[in-house]
Amino acid sequence: MSTDRVTFSFFRYPLGYSPAAFLFMGFRRLFIGPDVPAGDIRLMGCGGGDGFSILPDPRTYCLLSGLPDPADDQRLRQSRFYRRIAGPSEAQLHIELRPISGHGTWAGREPFEYSGERATDGPVAVLTHARVRRNRVRSFWSAVPAIRRHLHQVPGCWFHIGFGETPLRTLATFTLWQDTEQMRAFAYHKSPHHRTLRAARQQDWLSESIFVRFRVVNVTGDLSAWSPHLAAGAAA
Repeated sequence: MSTDRVTFSFFRYPLGYSPAAFLFMGFRRLFIGPDVPAGDIRLMGCGGGDGFSILPDPRTYCLLSGLPDPADDQRLRQSRFYRRIAGPSEAQLHIELRPISGHGTWAGREPFEYSGERATDGPVAVLTHARVRRNRVRSFWSAVPAIRRHLHQVPGCWFHIGFGETPLRTLATFTLWQDTEQMRAFAYHKSPHHRTLRAARQQDWLSESIFVRFRVVNVTGDLSAWSPHLAAGAAA
């Protein structure tokens, strides 16, 4: 089921709760009961450090929810599954989005319906997701540190994080930008990110990938706990 409404929710837990959070993610399907509305629901682990480390962060998790019916948002938050995720958290971040454009697949399908609208002057979010071929894992991860360093230097990025379903071979990146111009400067202007994309295409690193651009509808939660740039940008 594809959707034109998407929310990325991030949860950070106290260190002592980390083992329970990890187990819940591993056995999440057991807790998705009939009170969870139909839609695209994915609970994934996040990378350590600034979110792009090869090592996971046992305290931080991402919930992607694509629910076609706006009335289902409240149903999800009232479900036993969601309460088990949100209840023990010490910091939350919720980013509501509308898919504008994209290409590729995730788990063999196109999960989003794109509006096709032109990018506005306001904030824009970008999702990438890749499944790496076994013989290209080393090449893929060796390119990540340069991208991470450049991301810290480029202006206009309010928030960034990496997450995935399985270690090493799948990685999603989520970035939230001040505007489209700043995002394009990072992605395409002879940057480490641009060089990595070119190498991935030429050397066939990926067995599957998707790139999606979103219009930002709303950002709520403990913004300063996640990024001072995000808190300042949302206030502006």
